[in-house]
Amino acid sequence: MISITPEEVTLFAEFIHARSGIVLNSTKAYLLESRLGPLLDEYGAKSFAEFFYAGYRSEEWEARVVDAISTHETSFFRDQRPFELLRAKILPEFFSKRQNGSKTIPPRLRIWSAACSTGQEVYSLAMIIAELLGGEMKRWHITITGTDISDVAVNKAKQGLYTRYEVERGVPLDLCRKYFESQGELLKVRHDLQAMTVFNKTNLLTAAPAGFGMYDIIFCRNVAIYFNQENRRRLFQTIADSLHSEGVLIIGSTESILGISDRFIRNESCNTLYFQKAGE
Repeated sequence: MISITPEEVTLFAEFIHARSGIVLNSTKAYLLESRLGPLLDEYGAKSFAEFFYAGYRSEEWEARVVDAISTHETSFFRDQRPFELLRAKILPEFFSKRQNGSKTIPPRLRIWSAACSTGQEVYSLAMIIAELLGGEMKRWHITITGTDISDVAVNKAKQGLYTRYEVERGVPLDLCRKYFESQGELLKVRHDLQAMTVFNKTNLLTAAPAGFGMYDIIFCRNVAIYFNQENRRRLFQTIADSLHSEGVLIIGSTESILGISDRFIRNESCNTLYFQKAGE
């Protein structure tokens, strides 16, 4: 494997930060070497600097570098407590408030899963909604928007195809049988769940996903930890601007908004923290 020099770490760190907001420093040399090494081989580059200057003006090159560096570790129902919070409190309250709708306008629910990676969080949310609403789901207009900065991750999420290991390590057996169909060696998310979902490539530091208005629930878990303080402020400003006045924000269990944004108030239920917009 080709080693990366401190100067090359700085070169890539500045570029990746400018394009994605992800903060890298000298301690991440190993990550750059392991994630970008295969691309160096593909480009026939003899050093990281040669690889950089060979492609940094290309949008395709940029997308592949950012995709390689982005963390795609995820699973269905990852960190159970936020999903239990939704199942036991947040979603039943939304459904109760909006269940009547009208003859011409169905009740609506909009959810945004930011940095959704390969889609497992989105489909976990869809399964919870399907379980809670049952046959009533047909009356509702539900949109779960998943966004990620990685083209590769978004494309996999759109397909809804996963290995048996990816599904079975997180999805209870009864839900696995109910909401997935065998497709060769893979399992595919059932069509009616996929019909709730929209996936887009989105840079969280630029804007919220366009075209879907305000959101009732926003999941943005384990994202801000990769940003510096200023970019965290920008991120939660975007989220606040995208959340309904009675909406709910759920972040990672180790994350905090304290000292970053004053536009949210903290609440707790089911041993889980969640946030709502402060009075504005």
